[in-house]
Amino acid sequence: MKAKKILAAVTALSLTTVVFASCGDSSDSSSTPAATTTTAATTTTAATTTTAATEDSAATGGGAGDSAATADSTADSKTEGGDSDYTPVKTFKGYDAFLMFADSQWLWGNWQGQGEADATQAFGVDADVTGDGEYTVSITNASISYDDPDEGLNPQVALDGDYAVGAEGCVVMCVDIIGLLNGDTLKGTGDPKTTKDVPGKYNADDLKVELKSIKADGQEVAFDNAKIKCGNIEDNNNCYRIEIYNDYGDTAKDSPIDKDDLAFEDSLEVTFTIEGLSE
Repeated sequence: MKAKKILAAVTALSLTTVVFASCGDSSDSSSTPAATTTTAATTTTAATTTTAATEDSAATGGGAGDSAATADSTADSKTEGGDSDYTPVKTFKGYDAFLMFADSQWLWGNWQGQGEADATQAFGVDADVTGDGEYTVSITNASISYDDPDEGLNPQVALDGDYAVGAEGCVVMCVDIIGLLNGDTLKGTGDPKTTKDVPGKYNADDLKVELKSIKADGQEVAFDNAKIKCGNIEDNNNCYRIEIYNDYGDTAKDSPIDKDDLAFEDSLEVTFTIEGLSE
């Protein structure tokens, strides 16, 4: 077991340079102006917020479009056994929202949405954002240790039998919604829902997004909504991002969560609401 974990850690460290571009702040770029960044707080309170989503919404993804998997599969991922409980959903009617995450050891790494054309680092349970509503994205023990028939086993994960060793701490925790924003500097062509550099149709300032809850193994994680950053934070893609914590972003200076206290074995879930997509 120790040998597996050491090998996985070495592999994870070798991949860190690959993901810097995915989690870096737009202020690091000197070639293009930084995109507009707004805060997620919609009220004047600065107190720590631990708002819980309703049980039904958290279980299904809620709102206009349900999450790709129910909370039952998340809760049972360890007791039922291995990756047999998890089947990735790779097609979306709306916009693919995913939980970008890495623990302190870079072993629970999820860097892409399942719907992306080149999704070789996608290991989460994504949500299909089809309109205004409430949605839940997650990363689970079953998803992170899934042996994909096309992509194979996650090269970063450290396994204890069929299960991934539990996550401790946090380096990155963001929600990215692919295909939404019409970044002025992006020149890509094709489908914005599958290729991040293709301009979408919405302005970040016209959307109202609020973080509702974070749950680790089903338990509420405290966060300060006033410190969360939202919008077109990076200048190399058209994603709408909810930055909860990022070692390479503004939240590293004033974190909305206690990143060092975060720990879980089975699942990490983030629930948010979005308004402004309905026409």
